[in-house]
Amino acid sequence: MRYINHIKNSHINRKEIKQTIGNSTVVLFLIQDTKNQKDSTDGADTFEFIYSLNTAPDFNPTAPLVIGMYNGTFGLMNLDMDTDKFVPVPILETPLSNQLALYLIQELLMSPMDRQSHLENMIVTLGDYLVKRENIESQLNCKLKMGLTPFQIHKIHRYVKKHIDRPVLTSELAKLVELSMHYFTRVFKRTTGETPHQFITRIKLEEAKKLLISTDESVIQVGLGVGCENPSHFSKLFKSNFGIPPLKYRKTFQNNLAMLN
Repeated sequence: MRYINHIKNSHINRKEIKQTIGNSTVVLFLIQDTKNQKDSTDGADTFEFIYSLNTAPDFNPTAPLVIGMYNGTFGLMNLDMDTDKFVPVPILETPLSNQLALYLIQELLMSPMDRQSHLENMIVTLGDYLVKRENIESQLNCKLKMGLTPFQIHKIHRYVKKHIDRPVLTSELAKLVELSMHYFTRVFKRTTGETPHQFITRIKLEEAKKLLISTDESVIQVGLGVGCENPSHFSKLFKSNFGIPPLKYRKTFQNNLAMLN
C-alpha cells in the first residue's frame, strides 16, 4: 500500500505548521538541533528540513501525522513541533530509515535550496516508509488492546488437543489464527495471562493426569502420549507443575479411590 503521494510544501517554518496542513497531511521532519545536545560544539551543523506531504487516495489518517528524525533519533512530534515533546518510536529506527535519512540530509545540505527537486522522490520514499512503519505499530497496539477472541482461543485449544501426542510449536498456533509470531506471542500473553509455551504445557499435563488415572499405560507411555519423548523430562515437568511425580500421583489416586470403596 502507498501512503504518501507527493510533496505539498517544503521547508515549512515550524511555527506555521498548524496553519499550513490539513487533517490528512503528513509532516516529515529532519532536524538537527545542536543547542539541545550536551556534546555540541560551536560551529557544528544545525539544520531543519520540514516537508508537508500529501497522502495517497486510499490512505486517510484521522489527524495530521508529524513524523521524522530529530537529533539522529526517529519518532513523533505534535503539531506545535515542540522538540521538548519529541517522542522516540523504536519501530521507526531501522537500518533502512537511517540510511535514507542520512543520505537525504547530506544531499540537502550540499544542494542549493532551488536545486533540490531531484530529491523529491527520495523524500517521498522516506516519508512513505516511516508512515508505513508507524501505521503497523498503531494497528498492532490497537489489536493488543482487543486481545484474541474467544473463538480464536477455542480454536487454539482444540488444535493442541488434536495434536497432543507431539510437540506443538508457537509458530503453528500463530499461523492457525493468521498472525505473525511477534504479534501472536504478545497478544496471547495479554489475553490468557500465559505464554503460548505455558498454555501448551498446561494442556498436555492436564491430559497426562487424565491418562494416569483412567488407563493402565505406563508413565513412559503416558509421557509419549502427550508428546514428551524423554521420560525423565516428563516426570520433572509433571512434578514441577503438580508437586508430585506422575507415578506417585497415580498411586495416591488409586489409594484414595480404594478407601472410598
